[in-house]
Amino acid sequence: MSSSIDSLFGAVAPQEVDSSVSKLFGSSSGPVDSILVKNKKRTVVVQVEAAEEAEEQPDGGVGEVSAAEEPLKKKPRRKRDDNTELEDRYFAKLAEVPEETQETPDSDKEEDAVEKAEVGQQAKTIDLKEDELEKAERTVFVGNLSNEAITSKKVFKEFKKLFSSDLEENEQSSLFSIENVRFRSISFDEALPRKVAFVQQKLHKARGFVNAYIVYKKKQAVNKVCSRLNGQLFRLRHLRVDSVAHPAPHENKRSVFVGNLDFEEDDESLWAHFRSCGDIEYVRVVRDSRTNMGKGFAYIQFKDFQSVNKALLLDGKTMQSVKEHGSKRKLRVSRCKNIKKNSPSSLENSKLNESHKTKFGRAKKVLGKADRATVGRELTVEGLRATKGQGHAASHLKKRKQRSKTGRVTKRSLAFKKKQASS
Repeated sequence: MSSSIDSLFGAVAPQEVDSSVSKLFGSSSGPVDSILVKNKKRTVVVQVEAAEEAEEQPDGGVGEVSAAEEPLKKKPRRKRDDNTELEDRYFAKLAEVPEETQETPDSDKEEDAVEKAEVGQQAKTIDLKEDELEKAERTVFVGNLSNEAITSKKVFKEFKKLFSSDLEENEQSSLFSIENVRFRSISFDEALPRKVAFVQQKLHKARGFVNAYIVYKKKQAVNKVCSRLNGQLFRLRHLRVDSVAHPAPHENKRSVFVGNLDFEEDDESLWAHFRSCGDIEYVRVVRDSRTNMGKGFAYIQFKDFQSVNKALLLDGKTMQSVKEHGSKRKLRVSRCKNIKKNSPSSLENSKLNESHKTKFGRAKKVLGKADRATVGRELTVEGLRATKGQGHAASHLKKRKQRSKTGRVTKRSLAFKKKQASS
């Protein structure tokens, strides 16, 4: 066995093996010191590197090295006490924790709460009908219009051409381009749905006029149309043309109140009866919003305040109706008086700025019945997140109904509890 090993690796003297082993493990100081071994290893490595650098120099010494080629020197390690080691461990563990779980200071928490509150406020907004108000700026009201504009396409084209052309140039202009036309205050002869009755042309025979709203593409056309077409005669009827957003002011000095009218009286009867008093600006018969029938009184406003005195002389005089079977009635004519109405608004005491209050007041006065009913409501803006607790408005107001003490559910629960206690 030993011969084969010697033939492979060569003969080794046992004394050499013993001496090398004694040098490694035969230390007089007892067990091997790991720190001492590391220091010796580091010293040997440094000596070997210095020897290699010396061999590279032609003179056998360490030559001058440029700043770019100078190797980076390791900073001497400072001795750390127990406190520094504990701090390093703490910050190392803190770095491993995700940012969401780290505790934030109180100031950061307050800033986050303020940001969430602002987002919650942005998620709620007050509907002030700004789009409808902008559309009202471009809308014209046309009253006392013949219902032939609904039943006849020819009359409708004449009516649309009248409001889309300039009378001075007698041709259509881009300024008076119409966006749409809507007909309102239509009385029907049969009790059908309004859309069905409109399609079937079931109009009331006693009402020969309707109202219309014309929406222009440019709001500059509204004032020009109102100034030149108010009082215009169209199909034997005097048109009342007025702006929706900025209607003509009602002045008591130039107006009279007319009472004791027939409920089916026509506006043209008042135009014919008061024509001798002076130039009439408009005639407005107050009607019911559901039946579109008159309420028995009207207002007439003249262009000159001196015409009011002439109109007062017709008090108690009989007016002949323009209808075929119209009745004769003695009218009651008097001066107009201011009647103050206290209309409390839901947003009167709310926290609104002056601009919002102005829009709210204009929407209540200008827009229609449906828009007036919904103006000022609080809307939730889509895409914004509300804060906690902003659920249904009436959810926290609902009180839970108390359970009856003698009911079936109470008896069953008491019997169950008694059985559990006995078992």
